[in-house]
Amino acid sequence: MSEHASGTRGEALRFSEERFRLLVESIKDYAIFMLDPEGRVVTWNEGAERIKGYRAEEIIGKPFTVFYPPEAVESGFPQYELEMAAKTGRFEDEGWRVRKDGSRFWANIVITALRDEAGELVGFAKVTRDLTERREAEQQRVRLSAEAAARAEADRRSRELEGLNARLQEQAVELEYQNEEARALTEELERTNRELQAALHQAEDARDAARSAERFTTEILASIADPFVVFDRDWRIRYVNPRAAQRFRDVLQRQPDEVIGQVVWDLYPELADSPIREALLEAFESRAPLTREVYAPERGVWLELHFYPLPDGGLAGSWRDITERKRAEEALQFLDGASAILSSSLDYERTLASLAHLVVPRLADWCAIDIAPDAGKPRRIAVAHVDPAKVQLARRLEERFPPDPNATSGVPEVLRTGRSELFADIPDETLVAGAKDEEQLRIMRELGLRSAMIVPLRTGRQVFGAMTLVAAESGRRYTEADLRLAEEVARRAAIAVENARLHRDSLAARDAAERAAADAEAAARAAAEANTAKTDFLRVMSHELRTPLNAIGGYAELLELGIHGPITDAQREALGRIRRSQRHLLSLINDVLNFAKLEAGHLEITSVPVRLREVLSGLEAMIAPQLRAGGVTYAYVPAAEDLVVLADRDKLEQILLNLLSNAVKFTPAGGHIEVAASRQGDKAAIRVTDTGVGIPADKLEAVFEPFVQVRPAPSGGPGGTGLGLSISRDLAHAMGGDLTAESVVDKGSTFTITLPLARE
Repeated sequence: MSEHASGTRGEALRFSEERFRLLVESIKDYAIFMLDPEGRVVTWNEGAERIKGYRAEEIIGKPFTVFYPPEAVESGFPQYELEMAAKTGRFEDEGWRVRKDGSRFWANIVITALRDEAGELVGFAKVTRDLTERREAEQQRVRLSAEAAARAEADRRSRELEGLNARLQEQAVELEYQNEEARALTEELERTNRELQAALHQAEDARDAARSAERFTTEILASIADPFVVFDRDWRIRYVNPRAAQRFRDVLQRQPDEVIGQVVWDLYPELADSPIREALLEAFESRAPLTREVYAPERGVWLELHFYPLPDGGLAGSWRDITERKRAEEALQFLDGASAILSSSLDYERTLASLAHLVVPRLADWCAIDIAPDAGKPRRIAVAHVDPAKVQLARRLEERFPPDPNATSGVPEVLRTGRSELFADIPDETLVAGAKDEEQLRIMRELGLRSAMIVPLRTGRQVFGAMTLVAAESGRRYTEADLRLAEEVARRAAIAVENARLHRDSLAARDAAERAAADAEAAARAAAEANTAKTDFLRVMSHELRTPLNAIGGYAELLELGIHGPITDAQREALGRIRRSQRHLLSLINDVLNFAKLEAGHLEITSVPVRLREVLSGLEAMIAPQLRAGGVTYAYVPAAEDLVVLADRDKLEQILLNLLSNAVKFTPAGGHIEVAASRQGDKAAIRVTDTGVGIPADKLEAVFEPFVQVRPAPSGGPGGTGLGLSISRDLAHAMGGDLTAESVVDKGSTFTITLPLARE
């Protein structure tokens, strides 16, 4: 009977330990390990090996200070963490940690002091989470990792219990042997007493082990920063960590003991048609870990969900709010869509009307765009509303109650000052105070004004229009972040208007030249045609080069505004390089627009020693938007040695950017571009190779002639001016080098720049 009781209690203990081990092992995104009281690593797990780079045999027994930067170790910070954990029971911190390969990562760590039943310190449990991706932009996830530590602890305890059971079995055999030899009643009673005492001790040890395992599990799960919940197979809540308990108190006004045992669908009936329910059911049915990003309309937030099926049929899950990151991504997509619309046509009134319909309902319920060219009376050229019937209502309001040109707020004030206005909340009292009569108040109330923004359209210092965005039916309230996004849209719209006006002016100039050429003699007609070609060049240059340059500036400004999250000093320096590259390209445009000066031979070349790696390594960042737009990949293969050429750095960059722009333009989506450098005797060779449409053999020299284009771009879009390669070869010759081409039709082309090497 005593053996059976002992076996039953052992099985219960092993079952408890196994449940504990399986629950902790299902957590994959955390490094969980134990330290002895002196801070040496005692256990190690898969998550710790993934995050820190050490295998178990390399790190166990070593002090945990190897995970800290030298300056933290010198200041005694690791020891301070242990002291605080021992003193208060728990210590949490975020800071730089060091992997085995010496690289640093930003981590969240929680150290929990572990004490025995007598209150003596027996070690520490340490949970580490890699937060580097969150700190850098946002865009990377942290996975729960706890399997190895729990398995090691469970295996160790299992081995101890097996050893104890073996010893107990040996003692039982010995007692039976003694029973066979003993005949006296006293000996029989003593044997029975010894068996009972052994069973009591075993039961007490099992209870102690179970309590220790439960305490260890609770401490680990409590240290997880995200809300963490465990469900059984009937969707009843079995466990919530402190962060999840706080969410239940905030949202449901319920304490943890009020939700334990409750069915999740009863607590959250709004999940019936929610994508969260779909993700839960998918993880439950697939019995595989699941990560999913979903939008919760009932709360108006984006969530990142992590679910881990449990061996007993239950489910463990955690979640975090990623609304800010998703809004930043949506803002970037919205700006890309706005840029596509603004660059789709040179009819700026039609383009702005399309923009107003893009803004509604993505950013506003009502959008109006007013143009006041040459500081004249504003003219409304575009109106869009989620309810088309209210467009007429808004026009009636404007006709009956035109805006006061001397008003100190609204469109007249924005046109006058060039400063944006934000009305985060428009209460009914404001409408009453601003209404001239009951009819105007009735119309404004019917329009449902709740929040508004007015941003200027400007080019340089000239303000020529304003865009008004109003929130009504959606009930949204505009913030400073919304205002910055609206200002960026207005800035791009102003650039599109400026390009359209330049196009109109260039067309007028071309028409004038054509009318003059019609009256000239045959000898002057050739000059008129050349002038027309140059005029076309100026028109295409305005559209072909300024639009991507403005996109470069826009993306850099978005990053500086912090839409993708905080930026580091190194990132700020990189953004500075991008802006400098943009300004440099604008100066190149001015050089090309003054092509007549180049033809006249008034070209100034300042040749100095230039390191090729410094020039070539920065090219990808300059053409990244074109590469993404064209769906083309890029690679840079540096020379085996550090080549220094004698060249004008600005002119060399102009040649390379001309070649790369042509390569992107004539390479279909999915193609590849490569830049490589090597030594050729006393010269350096820079090769730009693409997998594009290629050039016929009899046209390889013709492509270097002014205004010559051999083949149209694969996209079918507008071609270039035909001057890029001609200018590039002239610049190469002026620096003592050359520019040549090799090509196979439908296979690709290679353009090679040769430049003299600088003497040491």
